[in-house]
Amino acid sequence: MEELTFEGVPLPGPAPAGTGRAAGTEAATAPAVRLAQCVQQAHASVLQAVHAVTAWQLAKAGTPPGALPAVPGVTDVLHTAAAALGTAGVDPAHASLTVTWHRRPSQVAAALRVRRRGDRWEVLAADEAVADLAIARGDPWPPREPPRHPPDPRPLARTTVNSLTAAGLDALAAGDFAGVLGAAFDQRDQPPDALPAPWPARTLDAVTTIDPRGGRYAQGFVRATAHLPADGHPWPHLLAMAMEALRVHAFHQGLHLCLPGARPGPLTGRPVLVEMAGAPAPGPAELCLDVEISATGMLPRPHVIADCHITSDDRPLARMRDVGIALHERPGLDLLDPHRRSYRKSVNGQRAWADELHAAAFAEGDHREFRLPGIGPLITAPVRPRLPRGDLRMLDRIQRVEGEWGEYLPGSGGTGEYDVPEDPWYVRENGGTLPQLALMEIALQPAGLFSGALGVSGEYPDRDLSCRNLDGTARLLRETELRGATVEQQVTLRAHSALPGGIMHRYDFALRTGGETFYTGEAVHGFLTPELLAQQQGLDGGAHVPPWLDRQSPAPDAHRLDLREDTRLGHGRLALLEDVILVPEGGDHGNGYVLCTKPVRPDDWYFHHHFFRDPVMPGSAGVQMLYQAVHAFALHTGLLADLPGARCAVAVGEELHWSYRGQILREHQRVRGEVHIREARRRGERLLLCADGSIWRDGLRIYQVDNIALDIRESGEGHR
Repeated sequence: MEELTFEGVPLPGPAPAGTGRAAGTEAATAPAVRLAQCVQQAHASVLQAVHAVTAWQLAKAGTPPGALPAVPGVTDVLHTAAAALGTAGVDPAHASLTVTWHRRPSQVAAALRVRRRGDRWEVLAADEAVADLAIARGDPWPPREPPRHPPDPRPLARTTVNSLTAAGLDALAAGDFAGVLGAAFDQRDQPPDALPAPWPARTLDAVTTIDPRGGRYAQGFVRATAHLPADGHPWPHLLAMAMEALRVHAFHQGLHLCLPGARPGPLTGRPVLVEMAGAPAPGPAELCLDVEISATGMLPRPHVIADCHITSDDRPLARMRDVGIALHERPGLDLLDPHRRSYRKSVNGQRAWADELHAAAFAEGDHREFRLPGIGPLITAPVRPRLPRGDLRMLDRIQRVEGEWGEYLPGSGGTGEYDVPEDPWYVRENGGTLPQLALMEIALQPAGLFSGALGVSGEYPDRDLSCRNLDGTARLLRETELRGATVEQQVTLRAHSALPGGIMHRYDFALRTGGETFYTGEAVHGFLTPELLAQQQGLDGGAHVPPWLDRQSPAPDAHRLDLREDTRLGHGRLALLEDVILVPEGGDHGNGYVLCTKPVRPDDWYFHHHFFRDPVMPGSAGVQMLYQAVHAFALHTGLLADLPGARCAVAVGEELHWSYRGQILREHQRVRGEVHIREARRRGERLLLCADGSIWRDGLRIYQVDNIALDIRESGEGHR
């Protein structure tokens, strides 16, 4: 039975094409895979049988099937609390309550008891608080505005299924996620203890709508129907139904795929507000649940939070705020074990070295506890090399890492993966084309993580250590459609240099999708202690060299523009131009010049995302600002008069060069950028613009960017 790998190692599946696995090996592993699939199918059949027998027993005893807990122990806890409220004279049909979970409830209802402490009721199991309830005071529903920039949903697997019948919900409960949601959810080659735990009995009749970007917060919307059981207080059933709808959404987004033995439970430590609008009408009225997802996160465990409105015959019955569930790993698994490998699959079908939970932890987790596989040294300093977080994180999984800890040998590196959203924010906010900012971030982010995995994360463990990109080149090799694709991110270490107070790494990088490379280059990353970081003196040896326009006497004829509302250049987070001065025949080459100025605001969106505990404006944002300045020159000098519907994209085949010798932090006052137009070349109905530029921070020139090349053409000519 050794081939079953009951020790927790996943069963090998058929080898992908081109791997060179011997035919004999495939033949040997195929029976094991088939046996594992049969085991899972048998498990699902047994679970369905258990549900059927339990329902028959309840019906025989006169108990409606809906009385079963929707989440193990949840309705037991809630009904116990509701009974205590009724004894205290509280009318739950018209009350506003807060429910706070302290731990996942026990499945044994007999072990529950209630202890009142003032205006709170604690539900205890074995003398430990499982949850507490309180009467909501004052205005229980203060206004809450949607986020200014709603984050893009980040499903771990994609599906075209947007509704579920009762049979579909039962199939999910039995573990048939691939059969219901599609092949991206297939886990049949994994050991039984890595599969999701069985779901409790269903209380929803159907889920009629699943919209991953719907709702008031643009984070997801679920609509479900149900019938209220006749027993007990209504609101515990309603809250359990809302939690079941969240469970469906969480698994629909694939959040369980990075947690072996995933099992849902209430989100702890966050009060849930429940307000009843009255008692439900008697009779078998259908309930409608509208669930608006307000937040989805990965840490400390994958979780979903939502607001829920419940109606009966179009009459308001209840509303809830901050209903939450979290997914947890199987009991006994140590997610903090640095030697733990993921069961998650890479795009090539093989087991990933690290998954989305690892990536989230590397972005904003506690590195003293949650470390990448293989990383051993204890970290005590809070500032460490990190991935960006939120919508700026463009790395999801690690296929492989090659190299030994602390050796930093040339040729080390690995491959990462990034699942591009189907409608990514940086394309929407860039007029429908892929900006250089996104290309740079997708290419450069894996380098910092791979350096960490090779040993940098363990260097200077008691000192703050910041990661900064210092130099690089990049070239777009071909136009490609990235929306909805998975990008493979290849990084290879070329040189390692140890410095007093830091480390410097030079990398080659390549991005590919569908097996074809579309973006290549090289970059230098510095991993710097505060003392070494403070030695950055800009590009001119600490001298203050002003922009070209400030050095002209007399001042040339110039056009002053306010471009804050010009959405053709970028909007939302990519609205990077404000006050602009344009000199049509100025600059170093006499072909045109643009100077742009914007203040540094402490709440600028990128400070929150780049990086956790080490906020700094990303260099890619400064580069994108210069691209927009070149675009503005074309728009406001008549170059596009014969291209009224033109769109602007990164030019194919042109190599971009950049150097960074300073950083922009929240406490700085002003960012200025200039571009010198070097060439404007017509290619039929297309225009190629090439320029060089610089970025200043409070009078110090810190970025040099050469060969900013834009391809401008009619929007129907193949832009991506």
